[in-house]
Amino acid sequence: MENASSLPLRSRASSLSRAANRVANRVDAGTSATWLVQFLLIVYLGLSTGGFDPIVRGEVGIAVWWIVLIGAAVGALPLARIGRAGWIAFGLLAAFVAWTALGIGWSESAERSVSELGRVAAYLGVLALALALGARSSSRRTASAVGSAIALIAGLALLSRLHPAWFPADQTAAFLPREGYRLSYPLNYWNALAALVAIGLPLMLSVATSARTLLARALAAAALPMMALTVYFTFSRAGTAAAVLGLIAFVALARERVLKLGTILLAGAGSAILIAAADQRDALSNHPFTGLAHQQGDKMLAMVLVVCAGVALIQVGLALALRHGQAPGWARPQRRTSGAILGAGLAALLVVALAAGLPGELSQRWQDFKQPNATPGSGAGRLASTAGNGRYQYWQAAARAEQTDPVKGRGPGTFEYWWSRDGQIQGFVRDAHSLYMQTLAETGIVGLLLLGAFLLWALGLGAIRAVRAGPRVRTHAAAIVAAGVAFATAAAADWTWQIAVIPAAFLLLMGAAISADGNRAAAPGSRRQALASRAILGVCAVAALVAIAIPLASDVSLRQSQAEAAAGHLGPALAKARSAAAIQGYAAAPKLQQALLLEQAGDLSSAATIAGAATTDEPTNWRTWAVLSRIEAERGRGKQSVIAYDRAKALDPRSPLFQQ
Repeated sequence: MENASSLPLRSRASSLSRAANRVANRVDAGTSATWLVQFLLIVYLGLSTGGFDPIVRGEVGIAVWWIVLIGAAVGALPLARIGRAGWIAFGLLAAFVAWTALGIGWSESAERSVSELGRVAAYLGVLALALALGARSSSRRTASAVGSAIALIAGLALLSRLHPAWFPADQTAAFLPREGYRLSYPLNYWNALAALVAIGLPLMLSVATSARTLLARALAAAALPMMALTVYFTFSRAGTAAAVLGLIAFVALARERVLKLGTILLAGAGSAILIAAADQRDALSNHPFTGLAHQQGDKMLAMVLVVCAGVALIQVGLALALRHGQAPGWARPQRRTSGAILGAGLAALLVVALAAGLPGELSQRWQDFKQPNATPGSGAGRLASTAGNGRYQYWQAAARAEQTDPVKGRGPGTFEYWWSRDGQIQGFVRDAHSLYMQTLAETGIVGLLLLGAFLLWALGLGAIRAVRAGPRVRTHAAAIVAAGVAFATAAAADWTWQIAVIPAAFLLLMGAAISADGNRAAAPGSRRQALASRAILGVCAVAALVAIAIPLASDVSLRQSQAEAAAGHLGPALAKARSAAAIQGYAAAPKLQQALLLEQAGDLSSAATIAGAATTDEPTNWRTWAVLSRIEAERGRGKQSVIAYDRAKALDPRSPLFQQ
């Protein structure tokens, strides 16, 4: 006979088993895998200096395209019919990639253009993966995955400021000591970190206000003040503007705006407390690597935990109140009422702005932005400055570059060489600090139209679908579009396109926004349509893998050569440099590396020959001519050395190297 005392235990075990089965039924393995893939992609890129390293970016691009290729080959991808809207978006970005490939033919540096082709081909792979995931990648899941990844990166970034002993030495502070006070870990660029967090803010706000579980809402709400403090420590004006515009777009597109504003005000209050506390700790904000800053960081960390926990608890209380009660009528105003309030508010702002002399103030601010010598200051004071740090001059140079060939531009990835010759102020610049102006300069009006059409199509279609979406998905759909607005804003004033984690996050979000008709699984379509989709993805994958693999293999060999040379192993270093040159016979960098190694080995004649070949490959690169000049001088060929020197100086006349 069964012991009676064991019956309660058996009953509890049975209840736990049934509960576990209910949880397992709710969790779809495919959906969880999709969430994890998107989350890990952003986290990996973010923790790998943002994917700025071409080797990291290339390896990720290879991995993404292999997933797409194998999935298409075995019939696992796409999970649902991509649909016309998705194919239009893919086609526009693919056309931009193709135009970049064509640009190699007229570029002043085939090596730089091939590298740029590898970059955009990797980005196309991220979009292809997002579209291929289809219905699995709904707006809710993608917003949660990408937002959570960005929140994790922001948390680690903030922790590196508050408790730096737990993290590696700050590379940016060592390389740029004047900017070392600005938070940049782990992307190693403060503006990029601020732009990434700006993308994540509306995503986490959507989770905080619409997640299915109270725990998810609490964690997302707790993350918001922490993310705002992270943006503050970057002292990034473009990142702050992107965050503000993204939140405005979210409120404009979301349902139940008054309730969303309540959460924004709650998170804003917590953020204000933390930012005010940080501003009062001068060492922590402006001298972060001192002993006093470390002491202030420990106290600030405790305050962050308390404030974030308080915001989370209040958000849970609000959620419970709404779940078990009825929201007041004023919290859900009618569309006509909302429009009237918005119109009245805008009219009032316009009157106040005119009375306060805003037009004159804006004119003065614009003049400040145009001044190349105006400095924005340091610390919190720079957030109120409109000094352009040379951006106006960069954009002027980009416009002049486009005018030399309005249709085709100078060639993908070559703005640095144009700036060296044409720039009006001193300073090394590789990028035009604007995705749109650099695209115009390097790929002409055709490239800008293709990229612009893709951005407008994705954002416009996403906004339309967000407005038309049902109440269960509209909040997350609105957050995705708002994150896209933040990306577009940041890209207008900085080189965020080169930090792979930022466009990768944007493309994952846009893929979810435009795929599967409002995030519902599209009809499977005919077998012929499925085969056609798989064939297109497969062909694009093969082409993209080749485009990415060529510069990647060369970069790996060149990096290995540099490592061997640093260790004093000239023979292996030369062999690796020759391997890189064999992969990219048109590239100047492997030849320049060979010339330097041969010079070090004492074979000056061979070094001069190889350096001369590098000048042929990149005749507008001042570095190749400078190296050739030095080698010719070492050979005792003074005339040839002076000719090469004069050529190098003509290509970079403002360089301090040629002013001495």
